[in-house]
Amino acid sequence: MKFLVLAAGEGKRLQPYTKNKPKCMLEFNGKTLIKHQIDRCGDAFSKIIVVKGYKEEMINYRGVKYYVNKDYVHTNMVESLMIACEEFDDDIIVSYGDIYFNADILDEIIKYKGDFVATVDTNWQKYWKMRYGLVNYDTESLVLSPKGLITEIGAPSPPINKMDARYVGLLKFSKKGLQLIEEIYNNSNKWKTAYMTDLLQEIISKGHPVHALKINNGWLEFDEKKDYEKGKEWLKTKLLEKLNIYVN
Repeated sequence: MKFLVLAAGEGKRLQPYTKNKPKCMLEFNGKTLIKHQIDRCGDAFSKIIVVKGYKEEMINYRGVKYYVNKDYVHTNMVESLMIACEEFDDDIIVSYGDIYFNADILDEIIKYKGDFVATVDTNWQKYWKMRYGLVNYDTESLVLSPKGLITEIGAPSPPINKMDARYVGLLKFSKKGLQLIEEIYNNSNKWKTAYMTDLLQEIISKGHPVHALKINNGWLEFDEKKDYEKGKEWLKTKLLEKLNIYVN
């Protein structure tokens, strides 16, 4: 199994912190965000891969295979994934470069069976209230079936009954699943600017099960300037414990 980090984006909403560095290189709890992810991997993976783009020369860790999304300004997550398609000869865990998560979540998704698995937070409203003070900001649909499959994902600003959980940005694709992703990508030119949730919805629409790995908090996303500032403040005040996040 391989571990792939998507870290090509500019992180404009995190400026001024990302003026001179990619957002995955922000320091948090003593390390950069991406170094936390690399260290989480331990010996569990045959290869660690990073797709970089913005300020790509700043991401340079030993023992990591790199690909570069040169057109990171005009493309999105799916394109960054496909730049590393020569690695699709094994199961892959895919992680966004701007998230911080507990080690046990990575352990769980490694063990989870399925061609397509997405980590989702069923207690996301608690995190959103701490993060934004409300739950109707920066939302997207994520509907779960009684069997724990995702039946809808990615529609912006949905009604509350369309938000059973929050998409985290940590996924698992089997070798077989990656073959289907390549077919979907090669059959249309719309994927250059597509989000990963667009791809997941396409997979669902074609009748393939996308499994939900349900978690109860245990993660942070650094998407905006205030996310970074609040996260560092929560470290000092031990508020991360309220979100089931274990720092070490």
